[in-house]
Parts: sequence; C-alpha cells; structure tokens
Amino acid sequence: MAKRKYGQGTLRKRKDGRWEGRYTVMENGKPKVKYILAKTKPECDEKLKAAIAEYEQLVETAERLPYLTNPNPTFEEWSEIWLETFCKNCIKQYTYEGYKNYCEKYIIPKIGQYTLKQISTVVCQQFLMEMYTNGRHKCTEKYGAGLALKTVQGIKIALQCCLQKAVDEGLLEKNPCSKVKLPKEPKKEMQTMKANELKAFLDETKRSDCYEFFYLELMTGLRIGEILALTWDDLDVENRTIRVNKQVQRIDGELTVNTPKTASSIRTLSICEDCVNELLKMRARQRFVTDLMFPSPVTMGYRDAKAVTRLLHRIQKRAGVPEIRFHDLRHSFATLSLEEGMDVKTVSHMLGHTDAGFTMNTYMHVTDKMQQQVADTMGNLIARKQEEEPTTKRITFPA
Repeated sequence: MAKRKYGQGTLRKRKDGRWEGRYTVMENGKPKVKYILAKTKPECDEKLKAAIAEYEQLVETAERLPYLTNPNPTFEEWSEIWLETFCKNCIKQYTYEGYKNYCEKYIIPKIGQYTLKQISTVVCQQFLMEMYTNGRHKCTEKYGAGLALKTVQGIKIALQCCLQKAVDEGLLEKNPCSKVKLPKEPKKEMQTMKANELKAFLDETKRSDCYEFFYLELMTGLRIGEILALTWDDLDVENRTIRVNKQVQRIDGELTVNTPKTASSIRTLSICEDCVNELLKMRARQRFVTDLMFPSPVTMGYRDAKAVTRLLHRIQKRAGVPEIRFHDLRHSFATLSLEEGMDVKTVSHMLGHTDAGFTMNTYMHVTDKMQQQVADTMGNLIARKQEEEPTTKRITFPA
C-alpha cells in the first residue's frame, strides 16, 4: 500500500498488518528518521501527532534557550546549569555551596539521570522519604540510618529551587516538588539561660579569660558569625555602639567573611558604658596588634565557631549550669530583654530580624506572659479607678 503523507510525518500500513508512522528529526546537524508503530491506524495517528508535537517543542526550547546542550535535560545536566548560571555569583556563597553539596551528595546519585519531565511529585516524595529513613552515609551506628529532618528539609529546598527555575524557563509546566510533604517533628522547647544562672556562668568566663566575649553576646544577642567578625573599628566608644555589617562562615573548609544573613542584619547596636569599658580593658591586654576584636588565641585570625561552642560547653560544665547551644545565648538575650519590659520592636531590631512579627512568633512564650501582665495591670487600674469615683446618686422624679 502506498504511503500517505501526514503533516511532517507519514503513515503506512505494513505487510504484517501493523501501522507505521515516520517523521524526520535533526540530530547533530543531520536528518534522522524516527518510527512509530501501532496496531490500528487511529492509534498510530495519535502517537505520530504526539511524537511530532514533542519534537517541535524540543526544537522551540533549543532555539529559546541556547545555553542548553540538551533540550530535554536530565536533572544532573539541568542542576549544573542552574548552579553555574542562576546561583553562582547571584546568591550568597554560603547558600550556593549548600545547594551544590545537596545536589552532588544526595540528589544526583539518586535521581540525577531522570529527565526533568520524568521527575514527578511521587518521585520527589519517595526520594526525600528515602533520605529521611535511609540516607545517611556514615556514623549510622551513632545517629541511625536516616538523615536528620533538618538536612532533608535542606535537600528539599535545593531540589525545589532547582525545579522552580526549570518552570520559570518553560522546561516544566509546574514544580513537582512543591506538593511534597515531610514529617513534622515535635517542636523542641527553647533552651535559655535563666537570670539566676547568669552570675555563675559569667564568673566562670572570667576565670576562663573570655568574659568580654560572652558578656557582649549576652548584651546584644549577636549571631555567632557576627560576633566573630567584629573588628575594633566597629566599636564607637563615644556613642557606645557596636556596628554589625559582616559575619564569619566556613566555606569549602576555609573561614571567610561575608555580608550578614539579611539586609536587616546590618545594624548598629547600643551597649552600656560598663561593656565599653570592659572591651577597652581587653584591648589594652591583647598581646598582639590585630584588627579583630576576638581573634583566635592560636592563629590570631578568625575563630572557628565549633571551637567557640566547645569552649562554651566546658564553661557551662565548670559553672554547674545547664548545657545550651551558643545560639541559645541569643535566645537568652531576647527572653530576658522581653521579660524586663523591652518592647518587641526594639528587640527585633537588635536581633537583626526582618520584622517584629517573626520575633513575636519566636518568643511567644514571653510575649504571652507580657500580655497577661498588661491585662492584670489594666484590670487593677480600672478597679482602682472605680473605687476612687464617688457613687452616683440615683435621681427620682415625682409621680
């Protein structure tokens, strides 16, 4: 039977009774014939239409996105483009390194060879749950087979951001990772240093020759990277302020200085006169000339955050106070400030939060207590005013 032309392809019935569709594509600059087989003509017709439409879409994608070497890229191919074109030098280096690590260490080994269109919500869900239950590469005897939920959440963010850029570029219709659900772990109670533990802790920091460092931390609630990056020109003695405009982070094994976490993190904080005096005394005692306020006693360069945390835990143990993380000193500053009556907006500014609403949500246990205090105060005020007011006499009219 003669061939019948159909659009950019052709249909014909084979001798074995099946129907065959043919269409021509270009591969590496040369034409190549592709074949479609089906039992019936309508079925073959539909399959041929779909194949031609898919090819035309690939051609359109290749023309619209010339940076693609493959118009139907695998996740590995696309993630490399995403990282180098849309992330590198466009986001913070620390964030870029995190995305890159998640892709190379976890995502690509599992689904890297899937094309973008093969990655469905089910694929994403199964992959992330596998990471949660059986994704740890080492220390499994100590920590179990699964990754920590926080790590899995980081992997999900990297995967979702990578796929979202594919959506933005027209490679996908929707983001398959956006509907993925991860387990919820019970929220841990915030650990803070209580007011009655401060004296024992600070006394021990004096004996450990690091009083000024922890005193300033409890006075300001700085992030660990921010306080480690402080230089002496950040201290304004006359106005009694500390300028925060940088942070220390470990990237690729090296301690580097970057801009703070957010624009709100660039701020100027007031400190008390006693704190200024303690810092000036410490500077006078420093044996080496350095721009850093708190240099490493070994290298005279930036301190390692992990070394500071180990020092903190040794001090807590010797002082006989509960062990908390360094970041919990930041929580301690906020909690004690709010309990002493400082308004939420001021605390939010000092912490470098983007908005006061986040501060209120984070320290809801304190703000609830403050609201109750306000309610009790207003109740007492109204009761007192009612007692002070003379009783109004009732006026009666003659009948």
